[in-house]
Amino acid sequence: MIVAGAGMAGLLTAVALTRRGVNVLLIEPAQVGAGQSGQSHGYLHQGYAYGPDEPRLPALLGSAARYWQGLLARIAPVTADSTIAFSDPDAVRRAERFWRASGLAVRPRATPRWLTGTSVACFGSAEPTYNVGDILRGLGAQAGSAGVEARRGAVERIDECGDGIVARVTEPDGGTAIVRARTAVLAAGAGTPGLLARSGLPAAVQLRKAFMLVLRGHLPAVSALFPEYQQHGLFLASRVGDEQATWLVSDFQSFDSGGRDSGQLAGWWARRVLQTLARLIDAATLARVDAVSGYSATKSGLLPSSGTVAHEFGIDLLDGRVVVASPSKLTLSPLAARHAVRTVTARLGLRPDDDFGWDPIVPVPRDRAPAREAWETSMTVLERPELPGVFPDIQTLSELYRR
Repeated sequence: MIVAGAGMAGLLTAVALTRRGVNVLLIEPAQVGAGQSGQSHGYLHQGYAYGPDEPRLPALLGSAARYWQGLLARIAPVTADSTIAFSDPDAVRRAERFWRASGLAVRPRATPRWLTGTSVACFGSAEPTYNVGDILRGLGAQAGSAGVEARRGAVERIDECGDGIVARVTEPDGGTAIVRARTAVLAAGAGTPGLLARSGLPAAVQLRKAFMLVLRGHLPAVSALFPEYQQHGLFLASRVGDEQATWLVSDFQSFDSGGRDSGQLAGWWARRVLQTLARLIDAATLARVDAVSGYSATKSGLLPSSGTVAHEFGIDLLDGRVVVASPSKLTLSPLAARHAVRTVTARLGLRPDDDFGWDPIVPVPRDRAPAREAWETSMTVLERPELPGVFPDIQTLSELYRR
């Protein structure tokens, strides 16, 4: 069988099936984690930021967390817990009602020093933050040790062929290869909709534009979420590199930019976020920001059955010959892989087994593996922004996203 995409869901699927004796060919056009998985903020949470519109999500995230507990046993988190901060008393009351109804263990806590007095309430949850690059590098190494066969290339089209499928693969030199298999798992992230369209398969996946804001400097290691600012994404997750902490601010996502230039839209959002941060975070902390940068990404998720973003994680096509593993949240990747493994196992007539063969991920030094998160790559940087006294204009910030 083939797995298209060496991101989180693809690697987990390939490892589990290989250890069950299935011959797996993992096809990736770039490198481990080069796509959607490497563009995540890497936050593993239970769903306390979500509300009544997404009642199933906390249970799904809780199921995924049980797999992550074993997978990440040997990976050190950047932060060991998280802060949920509110500057709106009504938002506090709504959140507390939802937490009680969902059975989420969230406790009051003292306001961290780096937050100003504008936060009327703070809560804590034992939700760690991880460098996703560490996870991807370790999973890539685990796939290699499990015997997963990997091949560089891009799956361009999939067609039915007898009781299986035939995949057309574009190779790095521009040539074309034909691969036949019993089944295919599509874990290609943002590349999945195009692949489905070229294959004449149902449009099961939607895309959305996402923007990330990166603040670099000698900053405290934090993990914080401001639920009342979800509409434009205000979540801080720390990354550590070059002996400095980097704050990765959660993405603003847009399904339709309304014809507006995406760079201009990103610049508008970035300035709005910086202004909001200045109201919530003390000036001394923001003054330690040495550089501001950002990047845009295209993310995918299964088409919703309603008007909200789908948080499901897998769908089967062509009587199980093709499995789409496209979780809209990276945290749900183990569930996407679980669905794919169960579908393929049933199709191949193998004995069902809920032991997926995932070992604890062993850390791999950055210089020994190719996986990199988007924030680790070269990008346009605005040096010495002089926050919070000066806010860069929209045009200046827009240039950060045109690279």
